[in-house]
Amino acid sequence: MNDPMAEKTLASRRIFEGRALTIDILDIELPTGRTSTREVLRHRGAVCILAQRPDGAFILVRQYRKAVEKTILECVAGCLEEGEAPEAAALRETREESGYEVETLIPLGKSLPAPGYCDEVHYHYYARLKPLAGELQLDTDENLRPEALSAEAIDAAIEAGVIDDGKTIILWDFYNRALRRGTLK
Repeated sequence: MNDPMAEKTLASRRIFEGRALTIDILDIELPTGRTSTREVLRHRGAVCILAQRPDGAFILVRQYRKAVEKTILECVAGCLEEGEAPEAAALRETREESGYEVETLIPLGKSLPAPGYCDEVHYHYYARLKPLAGELQLDTDENLRPEALSAEAIDAAIEAGVIDDGKTIILWDFYNRALRRGTLK
């Protein structure tokens, strides 16, 4: 199916290649025939996990984010490794950042965090955790601390703006929609 709004790529130049992302400049042609450029940040994608312990508490992480120069409260999350399936990444990231193994992993949906300039996809999951936590297995450059919160505390933190991370708010919405549909119990 052809999209009448699609923009044709005429040329592409890579201007940056980093560890986690690359940036391309695209020369494009609009459906009207006019030409322009697009700056596109390329990203492997990421997983976002709402991890729940058997006692009902959810594990979120408090992490310093240099881009916004503050510590934020967010869901367990991480980038996909090269060639890694989202489900495998969700299991790995949950173990690394929470210390817990996953008993059940349920996909909740996907989202595009910044489609105006980035091709990143977020894969959202709900994880029922096994009862006992082990040691965190953080990457050498990670600086985070897991915290257990009730559903009411997460709602209050979102309302108060304490949780202002987009992926966490979207994941919480996906979770609550799944509860209302009866997909989760």
